[in-house]
Amino acid sequence: MSLIRKILWYVERHLDQNISLADIARHAGVGRFHTTRLFAVATGWPLMAYVRARRLSQAARQLNTAPDILSVAVAAAYGSHEAFSRAFRAEFGLSPKVLRQSGNLAQLKLTEPLIVTEVQPLPVQSPRRVKAPALVFAGLSEHYSKDNLTGIPALWQRLHPHYGQIDGQKGGLAYGISYNFTNQNEFDYMAAVEIEGDPDLPEGFARLKVAAHDYAVFEHRGHVAGIANTWRHVYEHWIPAAGVEPINAPCFERMDERFDGRTGTGVIEIWIPVA
Repeated sequence: MSLIRKILWYVERHLDQNISLADIARHAGVGRFHTTRLFAVATGWPLMAYVRARRLSQAARQLNTAPDILSVAVAAAYGSHEAFSRAFRAEFGLSPKVLRQSGNLAQLKLTEPLIVTEVQPLPVQSPRRVKAPALVFAGLSEHYSKDNLTGIPALWQRLHPHYGQIDGQKGGLAYGISYNFTNQNEFDYMAAVEIEGDPDLPEGFARLKVAAHDYAVFEHRGHVAGIANTWRHVYEHWIPAAGVEPINAPCFERMDERFDGRTGTGVIEIWIPVA
């Protein structure tokens, strides 16, 4: 069973228990950050938000037939009527009492069990291990979630006129850096170059300092449109096989002369900080 299927299997069979991220990660056999990143990459969902949405959707279906609201709350692993009602209202915009009175489930956006498809298989990769010093980047950064990733290409278009003309730019490599991950599958993304010194930056540019880390470096080959498939392979297959554990620190895509930005094809290196 693949890692993502193992996670989904565990969640579905423990919706009546107050399971934690640590419980799910322990069952999957990988670390908590690895578990959340894999789930986000494979499904687009924040893991614990999905657990909550599934538990409350299951509870919503039981409200019309249960003897009272408290029994549904207890079955959904909530310790009190009040805690369950708060969570229910936050999820659906109305209270369990109102739903129970109306009996109209059609007014709710229920979350069904996720069915993940197998990704297109890729050749197994053994990562290159790199011990990188502290790095400083400059570029354009914005905040993203699973629902608004379409803005990232426009970020690169805005960077393009400045490329090669940024004071202090070090080398000719381009970096797509993901950082400040949250439990809601939100993160900051920077289209950037490496810099040295303390140069004045163009208006709207941000500076990002990344501490020294050990990295596992993988490669995406082909068109950039298929890179999501490669990211999923990294977290679901290649990292476990390599016996390393990703850590919660900035990761990045690095593009050198092997990548053609005009056509979007070539080689993109994926740098994952690991313990």
